[in-house]
Amino acid sequence: MNAFQWIVLPILVLLVVERLVTLLRGSGSRRVALFWGLVWCCAAVAIAWPDLTTSIASGLGLRRGADLVMYFAILFSFVGFYMIYVRMRRLDANLTLLVRKLAIENPMTSGEMSKQRDDEM
Repeated sequence: MNAFQWIVLPILVLLVVERLVTLLRGSGSRRVALFWGLVWCCAAVAIAWPDLTTSIASGLGLRRGADLVMYFAILFSFVGFYMIYVRMRRLDANLTLLVRKLAIENPMTSGEMSKQRDDEM
């Protein structure tokens, strides 16, 4: 094992243990905990046995295992960004509905709005 493996593998083990503790406590989503646990385990395997990624990459028609890891990282980043985008759009739509509902339930006249504005200053 090289110095990088000695440094990173214990960190990955701690991350896996943290996800397991979160899963056992039930403080987070089970699906999220399992996903991140799987990600950290795959990273640990790729770091512990780098020739394995090279073998998988050559089976997929790539020359290096590092290319395979990079392509997957880019792909998962795009998927993650898309999921965040969709969630933000949903939150924006829900916020708009909430503000509309509150505005309908609590209407204010223009005189009340100007008085409130003057009180704030």
